[in-house]
Amino acid sequence: MKTKQVGLLMAAVMAVSMIAGCGGSKEASTATDTSNEAAADQQENDSQDGKYTIAMITYSLAEEFGVDALKGAQEKAAELGVNLVYQDPAADMQKDIAIMEDLITQGVDAICISPIDAQAIAPYIDKARENGVVVVNWDIETQAEVDAKVLTDNFEGGALGAEYLVEKMGTQGKVLVVTDLESVTSTYERNKGFEDKMAEIAPDVEIVEQLSSGTRDTHRTTVENMLQAHPDITGIFCADGDRTLGAYVACQANNRQDVLIAGYDATPEQKEIMQQDGAECNMICATNLHPDNLGKVSTEIAYKILEGEEVPELTMSDIDLMKAEDVAAGK
Repeated sequence: MKTKQVGLLMAAVMAVSMIAGCGGSKEASTATDTSNEAAADQQENDSQDGKYTIAMITYSLAEEFGVDALKGAQEKAAELGVNLVYQDPAADMQKDIAIMEDLITQGVDAICISPIDAQAIAPYIDKARENGVVVVNWDIETQAEVDAKVLTDNFEGGALGAEYLVEKMGTQGKVLVVTDLESVTSTYERNKGFEDKMAEIAPDVEIVEQLSSGTRDTHRTTVENMLQAHPDITGIFCADGDRTLGAYVACQANNRQDVLIAGYDATPEQKEIMQQDGAECNMICATNLHPDNLGKVSTEIAYKILEGEEVPELTMSDIDLMKAEDVAAGK
């Protein structure tokens, strides 16, 4: 497989308000309006009468993935009778760090975190555990010592996309991989799983990598620029939901429905697009991580640790592939 690295395209990260911290041990923090259904459910699910207070930190609540994971955590917290608090780092590493320090000051019992930067967050995870806070690492893996991890097989998820893309595209062509920063370990591993599988099953396909850091609009612009610079692109791989949707919109706007997209996250919005476009949708598939389950399992494991129960160091959550042809067929 021929691989070519294209120059970096960086864009500003979308500003999303961070939740203000609240004083007092074991009290739920006041959440900012995230303009989604999860925020509307906060009062019901984040009861302050629970035995424990567990904090949920997603990568960003501007993404459907984060919203779905939070909803799963809220549902499990309500079932277990614990307080569930959350703050939105909005894909900002400095906010992520500030939230960790705030939660330690508040005296929460446990933190479930999918970090922005897996390395930069490590000292703050250490600090939390030194202060007696249980830490469960989910989705984006950190090498810091934690009490438990809840992950998916990112390499396999990328490989699933590669296999289906080759099935539909063939073993010739040029594929754009829309990458993220390497510190985001989950997307890095997904891209590697994709490229390794492509090298195995379609070595003649040329891979073009392009970094795109920012919002869905940023990713749309990135893909549009790459389609113009490389009009012979025949496929695109995106390792998360917003990159997938940005790529789809870029292809639609530039009348490049011939470019096949293997995406990620299998969000309700992606499924709706597949339903509307039918079996010929150029967003041919999306690896499904079931983020609601990731939120539920992470919260339950944190609770079990607080209850003194034995839990596995690593729990792997199931993944599968959502295909446009299956969605169109009502499967």
